[in-house]
Amino acid sequence: MSYQVLARKWRPRTFRDLVGQEHVLRALVNALDHDRLHHAYLFTGTRGVGKTTIARILAKCLNCEVGVSSTPCGQCAACVEIAENRFVDLIEVDAASRTKVEDTRELLENVQYAPTRGRYKVYLIDEVHMLSTHSFNALLKTLEEPPPHVKFLLATTDPQRLPVTILSRCLQFNLKNMTPELITGHLQHVLETEVVPFEESALWQLGRAADGSMRDALSLTDQAIAFGSGKVVEAEVRAMLGTIDRSAVYDILRALVAGDGKAVLDAVAQMAEHAPDFGAALADLLSILHRIAIAQALPEAVDNSQGDREQVLKLATELPPEDVQLFYQTGLLGRRDLPLAPEPRAGLEMVLLRMLAFRPQGVTDIPTRRLPGAPEQQPVSPPSATAQPVPQTLATPPVQAQAEPSSSAPAAPVEQSQTQQQPVTATSEPQTASQAPTDTPSTQASSESVAPEVSQQAAAVAEAPHEAAPNPVPSPVPNTEPQQAPVAHQPPPFADEPPPWDEAPDNLPEQDYPEAAVPGTQGQPQPQSQAPSPMAAVERVLQDTAPPVQPPETAQTSGPAEHAQQTAPSPAAPAPKPQAPIEKVTLEETAPHSWPQIFLGLDVGGVTKNIAANCELIGRQGNQLHFILDENNSSLFGDGQQQRLADTLTDYYGEPVKVMIQPGAVNTETPAQIAARKRSERLAEAVEAVKSDPIVQQLVEHFAAELNLESVQPVDP
Repeated sequence: MSYQVLARKWRPRTFRDLVGQEHVLRALVNALDHDRLHHAYLFTGTRGVGKTTIARILAKCLNCEVGVSSTPCGQCAACVEIAENRFVDLIEVDAASRTKVEDTRELLENVQYAPTRGRYKVYLIDEVHMLSTHSFNALLKTLEEPPPHVKFLLATTDPQRLPVTILSRCLQFNLKNMTPELITGHLQHVLETEVVPFEESALWQLGRAADGSMRDALSLTDQAIAFGSGKVVEAEVRAMLGTIDRSAVYDILRALVAGDGKAVLDAVAQMAEHAPDFGAALADLLSILHRIAIAQALPEAVDNSQGDREQVLKLATELPPEDVQLFYQTGLLGRRDLPLAPEPRAGLEMVLLRMLAFRPQGVTDIPTRRLPGAPEQQPVSPPSATAQPVPQTLATPPVQAQAEPSSSAPAAPVEQSQTQQQPVTATSEPQTASQAPTDTPSTQASSESVAPEVSQQAAAVAEAPHEAAPNPVPSPVPNTEPQQAPVAHQPPPFADEPPPWDEAPDNLPEQDYPEAAVPGTQGQPQPQSQAPSPMAAVERVLQDTAPPVQPPETAQTSGPAEHAQQTAPSPAAPAPKPQAPIEKVTLEETAPHSWPQIFLGLDVGGVTKNIAANCELIGRQGNQLHFILDENNSSLFGDGQQQRLADTLTDYYGEPVKVMIQPGAVNTETPAQIAARKRSERLAEAVEAVKSDPIVQQLVEHFAAELNLESVQPVDP
């Protein structure tokens, strides 16, 4: 007897012999056992997953002489003839070769006749998507209402090409691709039965190469047996398939883990001796990195579908998760660019070297961005002077790198005033007079953004001893007063380099930032210009209107009287930190006008804080406070918030307090309305300051610039 290939010899004869596709078998078995049979079935899936096999087993179940069931006997004449493809009532049609409408009409002419021998006349149409449109139209009526003795079994690898009218008349079953584990297990069973020596690693190679198709796996196994002279060995299977030794990929990955560039190139060179596909090697590396990432996130989710579970788990403990993500992303982008490389090997080597180049390797001194005007060799951590809340306490005024060259006022008073009103500039350059010569590079860099002549004079001032600083420097640019301390009506200078507070350390006091520093006039993004949250605005604005007065030192000025008038804080200007604590109001002193001050001292957040900010205190009766909640902000109000506000006020006063809140129209300003009004006032002042700025006026006059007022945002105190 001639040799029969494994794919035909091991074709399943019953549902019990099938591997995988449990979701399809369950539906068919239940339908057969409970006599709930449909007249048309559609099986879809890629090649070699069992579409035609399941259809033939179903035809055998329908026509078994023992009876209709999910377990045909396999011994009767009908079962034997169906297994040998000679059963007269099983009409198999290759739709790829019979696409014309005439072929379909000829096929359907015999539908009305009863079966010759079996119980049902079964039409098995393979690759049904190849039929023409007219053939589908001719099949529609019969497919919808066939005679009771007719069953249609359709199979296709491309269901998207079927008309919706055909799909709606069939029960559709989507067959899944086989996993490498299923394929490997079945191949092991087949080779053990066939008494063929094999290596399990070789079966994993075949299982992955089959790409989900059991028929392809059996065909490759036949080829591997012939290639290996009756045995299946991993080395010979790899040579037959032309695949890469996975151990070489693991060698590359272990060299990457060790950070050894020489070992990486040696592993690539050793792999290149076998003329591999370098693109496939990179794909295998990405697959391993993916499995390592899964192992780090959920170790029990790592299966043995690749036969390397132990190696993956070991590497998952050696490689940091950050490096796994970095290697994967670098390899993914490198795979996209691999066809552009002069040689595939060079492209792979560059991808691997890029992984090492961008991998942080125990760097403890990570350089940070240097602040504007800082010396070249600035320490990584910000100096302690930047954390001082009141920079006026500096004994020696620092050399100003941006304001002196363009100042037309006397140098000594201006310098002292700028030290008080510009803490950020003072703290960003904490050098003494003995360090003045080292400030020359930063001084020149910052002054050149105003004018070349100004930068030259600034360099001369910086090179001179500090005692000569009070001498006034004539400015070639008239009306450069904005170079002084920015206040509400005098914004900071317009320059290409961002103002010093743009890159100031995070631990600087929040109110050290000038109020009129409007980002719209600077041309640089400024994080402080973003609108704060409503509750933060409430607290900040109400702190300005609280009873405690500003510290007396904030009003101190030095220099001429007109300069003191410019640098005096406006009523809306924020007070420098630290601020005096807000005076606590007792329950007996509580009155409607004191509610904004009480609100600032409450320790409350979330919805309750929002409700308290929109409340108006209308009266007190003993220990019970009566509030009116603004009806425009009462959508989230409930009894829970009322009780939480009562508990908060109890903690504030130190004695039990009851609260009664009633939504309605408020008559006085609530804390939230006070915050909104103050912010509108600051916005108007900021807009006016930008419009009156001489630099902005020059830009508008000489360059026909237009000011975008929507970009002007006041800096919250």
